[in-house]
Amino acid sequence: MEHMEVKNWYHLPLTTGEVAAGEVQQRKEAFSEAFAAARAPRTMALFRQEREDGGVDLFLTPECGEHAAELLAEWECAPCERPSMIGLYLLVGHNEITYYMP
Repeated sequence: MEHMEVKNWYHLPLTTGEVAAGEVQQRKEAFSEAFAAARAPRTMALFRQEREDGGVDLFLTPECGEHAAELLAEWECAPCERPSMIGLYLLVGHNEITYYMP
């Protein structure tokens, strides 16, 4: 069996101040534009996960590295492991993404 290349997810932590300033919605809108421009690939998605400190962690699927590299660079997203599905909410993407989760 061939060794599959492991692709990283991407992580963008937002502080409580950024959340209060509407950053989540702004990021969602910017991501929606990139998603539409890429013709809505089925494994490209943006997720959010609430933090106990009131901040929010945004997670972007590995596919975003291919279709939204400029956004990842602009937002200074850090490569990360696949996040836990617990408390993970889909912001932008296809609802069936969880079946294809890399």
